[in-house]
Amino acid sequence: MRRPWAIIVVVVVSALVAAGALVTAAQVGKRPPAAPTASPTPTTPDVGVDGCKVDPCQVLATAPVAGTTIELLADRGARSGRLRIGGPGSSSVIEATVTELGVTLTPESLQCLAGSLSACLVRGAYDGGLAGQVVVGRSGKWSSLLKPFVSDAGYLALAEVTADVGPELVAVQHHCDRASTPDCTRTPVFAQVFSTTGAVQGCTRDYDSLERLPGYPAVEVRSNHLSPC
Repeated sequence: MRRPWAIIVVVVVSALVAAGALVTAAQVGKRPPAAPTASPTPTTPDVGVDGCKVDPCQVLATAPVAGTTIELLADRGARSGRLRIGGPGSSSVIEATVTELGVTLTPESLQCLAGSLSACLVRGAYDGGLAGQVVVGRSGKWSSLLKPFVSDAGYLALAEVTADVGPELVAVQHHCDRASTPDCTRTPVFAQVFSTTGAVQGCTRDYDSLERLPGYPAVEVRSNHLSPC
C-alpha cells in the first residue's frame, strides 16, 4: 500500500548552526531521508552528580530497565533535561536533545522497554502532536539516536511489533497531504513502525481516528498488520 507520504523522521540541525532548524520530507513522491543512526553519546561534562545544569533539579520519572535505573531529570522549567543511567550518584548522563525542538518535559515523557537491546523514549508535545528521542542500551552501554521522531496525530511509543528485532517505535500519522489540506486533524490516521536503528518496518491500514486504532490508548500493532508504507 503506497502512501503519498510516510515520513516522520525529522532532521535536527545543531542549534549552534541553525537554532531550531528542521527538515521534513512530506511532499508527494519524495523519497525518505536516510534513517537515523545511533552514535555513542558521551557524559555531559558540565553536569554535576545530581544531573543538573540549572537548579532546582527534579527527577520527573524513573524506569527500571534490566536491573538498571533510568531517571529523567529536568532543570527549572523542564525545558532542558537528561537521562541519568544507573540512578542517583551515577555520572552516566545523556542529554535530552528533543527539548531543542521546544518540547517541555513532564512525568509522562519517559517510557522504557527492556530486552537484549533495551530502549527508552523521551517524548513531549510538539507542533500539535508529539516529538521523541530514542536512547538504546546494551550490556551497560547507552547511546542516543541522532534524529528525533515525530507523530502529527499525537501518539509515539515503544512497542514489540516484529519478532526478534527488539523494541520498536510506533508513530501515528495523519494520512494527509498538507500541501492541499492545511488542517489534517480530521483526516484518517495510520501507525508507522520503526526499528531502533530508524529503519521503517511498515505501516498499518488507515483508521478513522487515533481512538479507532486497536488497543487505544495503548495502541497494539502486530507484524501482520503491516504493509509497505
